[in-house]
Amino acid sequence: MGGTAQKPLLSTGSFTGYHEESILELGSGYLSAESSRRQPLCGNREGWGPLSPYRYDFTPCFMDVWVAAVAAFGILGGAIAVWWLVKKKQSFLVARNWHFWTKQALIVAIALSVAVQAIIQVLNYPEVWAGDFRFWSSLLTIGSLGFIFAVQWLEHCRLRNPNGVVLFYWLFLLVAYSVKLRSLISQKVYHTHEAYFIAYSVGFGLSWIQFGLEWLVPKQKSEYHSLEDEDECPVEYATVFSILTFGWMTPMMRYGYKKFLTEDDLWNLAKRDTTKSTGETFQKSWDYEMERKHPSLWMAIFRSFSGPYFRGALFKIISDTSAFIQPQLLRLLITFVDSYRPGNPNPPQAVIKGAAIALGMATVSITQTIALHQYFQRAFETGMRIKTALTASIYSKSLKLSNEGRAAKSTGDIVNYMAVDTQRLQDLSQYGQQLWSAPYQIVLCMASLYQLVGWSMLAGVGVMILMIPVNGFIARFMKRLQKRQMKNKDSRTRLIAEIVNNMKSIKLYAWGSAFMQKLNYVRNDQELKTLRKIGAAQAVANFTWSTTPFLVSCSTFAVFVLTKKTPLTTEIVFPALTLFNMLTFPLAILPMVITAIIEASVAVGRLTSFFTAEELQPNAVQLMGAVEEHGEESLSIRDGTFSWDRHTDRTALQDINFSANKGELSCIVGRVGAGKSSFLQSLLGDLWKVKGKVVLHGTTAYVAQQAWVMNASVKENIIFGHRFDPDFYEKTIKACALTEDFAQLPDGDETEVGERGISLSGGQKARLTLARAVYARADIYLLDDCLSAVDQHVGRHLIDNVLGPNGLLNGRTRILATNSIPVLMEADFICLLREGKILERGTYSQLMAMKGEISNLIKTASSQDHSAEESSSSDSSTIISAGSDDREKGDEIEEAQEHLTQIQPIRPGGSGAKKRKGSKVALRRASSASFKGPRGKFRDEEENIKSKQGKEHSEQGKVKWNVYAEYAKTSNLFAVAMYGLMLIGGQTAQIAGSVWLKKWSEVNGKEGKNPEVGKYIGVYFAFGIGSAALVVVQTLILWIFCSIEASRKLHERMAFAIFRSPMSFFETTPAGRILNRFSSDIYRVDEVLARTFNMLFVNASRATFTLVVISTSTPAFIALIVPLSGVYYWVQRYYLRTSRELKRLDSVSRSPIYAHFQESLGGITTIRAYRQQLRFAMENEWRVDANLRAYFPSINANRWLAVRLEFLGSIIIFSAAGFAIVSVATGSGLSAGLVGLAMSYALQITQSLNWIVRQTVEVETNIVSVERVLEYARLPSEAPEVIHRHRPPISWPANGAVEFNNFSTKYREGLEPVLKNINLEIKAHEKIGVVGRTGAGKSSLTLALFRIIEPTEGNISIDSLNTSTIGLLDLRRRLAIIPQDAALFEGTIRDNLDPGHVHDDTELWSVLEHARLKDHVASMDGGLEAKIHEGGSNLSQGQRQLVSLARALLAPSNILVLDEATAAVDVETDALLQTTLRSPLFAKRTIITIAHRINTILDSDRIVVLDQGRVAEFGTPKKLMEDRQGLFFKLVKEAGLENSVK
Repeated sequence: MGGTAQKPLLSTGSFTGYHEESILELGSGYLSAESSRRQPLCGNREGWGPLSPYRYDFTPCFMDVWVAAVAAFGILGGAIAVWWLVKKKQSFLVARNWHFWTKQALIVAIALSVAVQAIIQVLNYPEVWAGDFRFWSSLLTIGSLGFIFAVQWLEHCRLRNPNGVVLFYWLFLLVAYSVKLRSLISQKVYHTHEAYFIAYSVGFGLSWIQFGLEWLVPKQKSEYHSLEDEDECPVEYATVFSILTFGWMTPMMRYGYKKFLTEDDLWNLAKRDTTKSTGETFQKSWDYEMERKHPSLWMAIFRSFSGPYFRGALFKIISDTSAFIQPQLLRLLITFVDSYRPGNPNPPQAVIKGAAIALGMATVSITQTIALHQYFQRAFETGMRIKTALTASIYSKSLKLSNEGRAAKSTGDIVNYMAVDTQRLQDLSQYGQQLWSAPYQIVLCMASLYQLVGWSMLAGVGVMILMIPVNGFIARFMKRLQKRQMKNKDSRTRLIAEIVNNMKSIKLYAWGSAFMQKLNYVRNDQELKTLRKIGAAQAVANFTWSTTPFLVSCSTFAVFVLTKKTPLTTEIVFPALTLFNMLTFPLAILPMVITAIIEASVAVGRLTSFFTAEELQPNAVQLMGAVEEHGEESLSIRDGTFSWDRHTDRTALQDINFSANKGELSCIVGRVGAGKSSFLQSLLGDLWKVKGKVVLHGTTAYVAQQAWVMNASVKENIIFGHRFDPDFYEKTIKACALTEDFAQLPDGDETEVGERGISLSGGQKARLTLARAVYARADIYLLDDCLSAVDQHVGRHLIDNVLGPNGLLNGRTRILATNSIPVLMEADFICLLREGKILERGTYSQLMAMKGEISNLIKTASSQDHSAEESSSSDSSTIISAGSDDREKGDEIEEAQEHLTQIQPIRPGGSGAKKRKGSKVALRRASSASFKGPRGKFRDEEENIKSKQGKEHSEQGKVKWNVYAEYAKTSNLFAVAMYGLMLIGGQTAQIAGSVWLKKWSEVNGKEGKNPEVGKYIGVYFAFGIGSAALVVVQTLILWIFCSIEASRKLHERMAFAIFRSPMSFFETTPAGRILNRFSSDIYRVDEVLARTFNMLFVNASRATFTLVVISTSTPAFIALIVPLSGVYYWVQRYYLRTSRELKRLDSVSRSPIYAHFQESLGGITTIRAYRQQLRFAMENEWRVDANLRAYFPSINANRWLAVRLEFLGSIIIFSAAGFAIVSVATGSGLSAGLVGLAMSYALQITQSLNWIVRQTVEVETNIVSVERVLEYARLPSEAPEVIHRHRPPISWPANGAVEFNNFSTKYREGLEPVLKNINLEIKAHEKIGVVGRTGAGKSSLTLALFRIIEPTEGNISIDSLNTSTIGLLDLRRRLAIIPQDAALFEGTIRDNLDPGHVHDDTELWSVLEHARLKDHVASMDGGLEAKIHEGGSNLSQGQRQLVSLARALLAPSNILVLDEATAAVDVETDALLQTTLRSPLFAKRTIITIAHRINTILDSDRIVVLDQGRVAEFGTPKKLMEDRQGLFFKLVKEAGLENSVK
């Protein structure tokens, strides 16, 4: 073709197709046909083309292939959709409104317009229309419209959303019609065939309206669906476009942006995602596997959940493939731009081709985005389902484990299965597809590279393979360091925990500085040292990481230039660079995937062994209906032999024959380990039945020996899943003697019992579990020693009101394992176990007559009773409580004593003769409550007390700028500035390298060969290595000078503030919260924050540089930056708020799952005994679902964001390409190299944009930790340690006279004063006793002396020096104290006596000798260096008390305060203490004793009696005893010691 033919071809290449050429030169138009056909099915002269030789356009026949393809899609898809709608979806009544009729009418109208076109075609192709493709494509279109009509008709009443086939049909039709319209314009059909053009345009316009109506206007809802819950997840009825773009998440994002998301705003789960349905699906598959010889968990998971996962794989293939189309398009674009170069021999290409390339790039990019995130979505959902299904299965399995199964798996193990192993499988499902996808990407990449540079690509691949072991080695090294770091972290956390828990002792002993030094040593010399190493390793890792792609490109280009004659031009360089960038990802991910697979297979192994562990024997116990009549047999064991572990020959119980009747109380007695508990558990079916038969009639209730209490309110613990019946509830509480206790608890029976019943005493827990059993109103009661944990008078009360013949349970069968004598007298039947066999049995009278073992037992016990009663401690838990009146107290003790020693006469007639008064009425069956979801809302551990403050932080959402400023300041501003410079330097060097490449390739292109190779490669290499080196320096600066410095200072400031906080802070703040600041918040400041800041800055600078590069190549792009960044900012703000809240809700709702699980594991026997497995499994399901309700939107929020940002990225790619094309076409002379450079950067920008937002979120989440640390660093502190102007003399207090002058104090603001106007004068060397009832203010007196609580008025002076005027350290060092609870720390004996290491060995040994500990310490391993465990657990209670005596002896003080231990120290230790205190050692000291037991202070010089914070009496014991009405006399009389004081 000559120049003349070229001209119309080019001028028709405009974007719209409009041009000025005459019609004659354009070849034959769309409506022309020839009778002689040159090609099959096409009567047009241009044939099948595909490109027309005359115009820059498709040929008319090929044009209609597109339209026909869309029509075929409509027919096939429509047919499938019709079948699916009719078969799978039920029809609802939906009013047909204007919207419906308009849509259907439009389809008819469009079909008519196509029919008109077909008629015009028939008229215009007179001979050939029947064999012409163009006519048939019109008919096909009409046919497809018919199918679409049918689908739209059906979907109206069967679907809540527009059908996907319909939406895609209209979309594709519009695309095809647009291309055809351009073609018609370029053929000037509007001149030649006006009627056809009008018909076509009308159809085209109506299609747009139809698409809009179908997609954007919401459908009429059916009556049924408009009643749906508003919490339903919109994904259920989202349109296909909304699903692809995650548009259905937008309402949640918008809501979360405006308001603070709470648990109630979350959507419900889709039915298929609920724990119930996933659990059932998995259980079916697993049961199927269990029938095989070697059940495989992999197969079960695969069978249950693989569907969506492999559909995800299809999306992954699409996304991977489209990623590799980009470099090919980039190559075409560069060629296109190059064709406009002035010296280029080839003619320039048409604009429409450039536009097609740019559109192609944008489309490919969007396709890739959509496909990738659909894949991710499916991977995450599958992971979520696998995890929930496994969690549910682990839970239900753990309720069925037999003893053998349980023995091998500790509670910790099982919780680990749930927390760790399921998580591993979830992680694998997120990575797993990379196992085939990464090699697939690598292969695609190699192929594309081969096509570009031939075999030179092998050089690059070689470099990559070499780098793999290097990276592996670094990773292993980092792992080692991380392990060491974990150890350091643990030891620091343990130390902090000890310090916080024993803060009172540390203050009393003035040991603050010693412990601060200890903490600093662990922190600075161990932890941060390792952290520095980690930082350095990180820097090296970054270096290898950032040099890899560069070395690869460098080596490839070098080999290419040296071995080939072809010039290395721009169209090779930039696509190759893009490909190399793509290669880094699959290479990096492969090792991770392999690790994940290994970890997952370990997890699968562990889970399989757990799921196949032995279960309870199903037929161990036969359950029958309840018996009606009194005296009927309600349970029996015939010839029972039972074993704990069926694989050994040892039996727990042998040849048991036993039966019990309705209305009887049977007692099982025996020594420890005789098998009493085993006996009860054999009735529950927990033991393996070797032989025999066990029958139970009716329901059971069980009270375990170790009370098992749930972490819920007291009331919920008693009701335990039954309906609430207030009258009977009251009765139960009275009978179980809980009324008083409820009065004392802070919220009565609504009080939350902490984990493992932490807020209740042992006796209270025992009675609580008994109340639970009573409330259950079961037929058979199995009680395991529920009397041993309660005091005797309470025991009496329980016998009378619950267990005995007149108790609440008198109409039930009761079996009690016990050693308590009083009960035996009430029992109908007694049975003695010895070594697993029944030795004696019978009624009380029979056994007493037999004079066998039981009668001996009872005789010896009753003789001890008298003595026991004398000393029975009066601080018991219930009936006698400190609050009740004292006279009552005395009466009650006496009453209880009478009862116990007198043997009650045995009532005649074992069974029927009993009067059953009221038992019928009181004990209707407890009906179970319907399950209404779990207990309580989830609470954030940070909330309870600080609810106000905790909320404030989050309400404002954004963290204040001054926190960032403070962090930068702490990090050292100079270092931060240096870091910034390095960062910019590194980025600049990187870009300079690419610019140099561009220059080099342009020179090569001009010359047509490769000149001066050495120079170009050398400079390129220098730039690359330079930028990598700057990256290393930047990482080092960041870690070693900024981050570690900052975290050292922050930790020091916080620790210092904690040590200086007044005691009231520790009393109002839970220890867990303080520890949280020191563990998780400090961890974030140490390790996470720096990394996220780094990523943020690196990506931000990358994105900025990219925009700069694009703008320099096409300045028009600058106009786009402002609106784009606006949109970006807006999307990011939306995401930030919602995502942060969702993450918080996710983590807050996760811990209750584990807590509930751990708790259930502790109470499995109880749960089974009450047959409540189902309720607990439901509760577990509910908790998991509650967590998923937060987790599901939080993963989708990430997808939502990514899709939005990648759309922005696609716009950037499109505009960069588009502007380049426009600028070239208008003759700006833009060079191909610059376009290549700009585009290769534009293709990477989406990743950076994505990362910026992610990291912003991370930074915001983690900077909160800095804020929280700073909050604690600014805590108000107590008085200064030393006041330099007022230091007491060295010898002070020489005499030790103490004076209280009108002294008052309270614990903290807003509380009542605990001491009021105290005036006392204690002379030197006096021995003073302080007595008073609980709460009179005795201990407050010692705290005031040490200024743990400061006076509100008055003062205390010692040796006439006002103690409020001197520093705390000076005061506390000069006083000695033996506190109530001896606080011992982990460490050596020396650390415990003298943490500051100021005394030498001889002093230490001498005090140990005086404290009577010398022999024990000498016998320990290492003497003074002997290890003491946490809390002093390897010393007895008494020895711990002696250690604190030794500490007091070390203190150089003339005043000793002795706060008597309430914990009953054993008698010998007590005697030792008392003798030591009365020895000459202490003769010269003033001793103030706070007495809890009167006998220890009867020989004091004077006695202070306190009452409600005031001094009631003060004088010598003798004088005080004379006042018969006085308080002191009363106290002495109560203790029965009147005779001792004479």
